Parts: sequence; structure tokens; C-alpha cells
Amino acid sequence: MMLIGMLIGSLMLSCLDSLYIQNVQTFQYFGKSGTGKVIAAEKNAVAFSAILSRVTTVGGKEVVKYDSLLTNVGGAYDKSTGIFTAPFKGIYTISCSVMSSTSNYVHLDIMKNGKKLSIVFSASGTNPHSAQTLQLLLNKGDKIWIQNHNGIKAILHDHGSYNLFSGVLITQI
Repeated sequence: MMLIGMLIGSLMLSCLDSLYIQNVQTFQYFGKSGTGKVIAAEKNAVAFSAILSRVTTVGGKEVVKYDSLLTNVGGAYDKSTGIFTAPFKGIYTISCSVMSSTSNYVHLDIMKNGKKLSIVFSASGTNPHSAQTLQLLLNKGDKIWIQNHNGIKAILHDHGSYNLFSGVLITQI
């Protein structure tokens, strides 16, 4: 009886070992590169968040250059130009938030390849805050930026991180 128990125990251990080995092989197949993320997702990850680090005056129809990067995975946002360039065809989420100074209102356009997609508005007064989020189908090389809607200068407040431009690739197509 003891011999049967030992054989059953050995068989169960062998099955568990095989299951463990199979799980490890599957894990190795999907892989990790030391960051806790699947390798395929790491290769094609695109995400950026950029804010204004100071009070910023933007001229009429001028591009807003968000100068402080919180993240720029994939390097698709260029803080020197204020332009995000889609590195892959896919569905992206693009967001913009704005807070004007107390002395002026601000209209900002979310632009794609020179065409206005949406407007974000912040009235003058007690630093009102506004935001806009879009889901967009972008082709590789499409350019997205935020620009002053008006022909007059706009003053963007630097209170915290209220003036933000961000985007993330949801899925490649």
C-alpha cells in the first residue's frame, strides 16, 4: 500500500513538474524583457504626456510647445516643435487640457496635418479649466499638434499640470 502511495505521489509530482515546465516554456515564448511587459507590446508602445512648466504666451495661430515631458515612450512627441508624429497606423487617444490666465480667454485647436479637428476653450476669470479627448485613426506619419485658435496672443497658466497634451496608441491596424 505504501508503494502504491509513493507511485501515485511520484506520478502527481511528475505531472506537476510537467505543468510547471509547460508554464515556464509558455512564459518564455511570450517573454519578458525585465520590465514586466510582453515584448511585443514594448516594441510598439507609444505614449506621451507633456505639460507647460511655466506661464506661456502663444501668438496667433502659433503651435503650443509643451516643454516638460512626463513620459515619451516611443519618442513620437517632439517638445521643440510641439508636434506628435504617429509612428504606426492605428487608433490613438489624444487629449488636451487648458487653463487660461485670469486676464484672458484661450481657444486651442487640436490639429491633424493642418486640419482642425476640435477646439478646447478656457474662459477668462478664475482660471477655468477645460479638456478634450479624441479617439483618432491615424496613419503612420500623421502629425498632431495643439495651436492657438485666435489671431491674438493667448496666455496659458502654469498652475500645476493643467495645460497638458497627451496621446497613446490603443491598437495598431
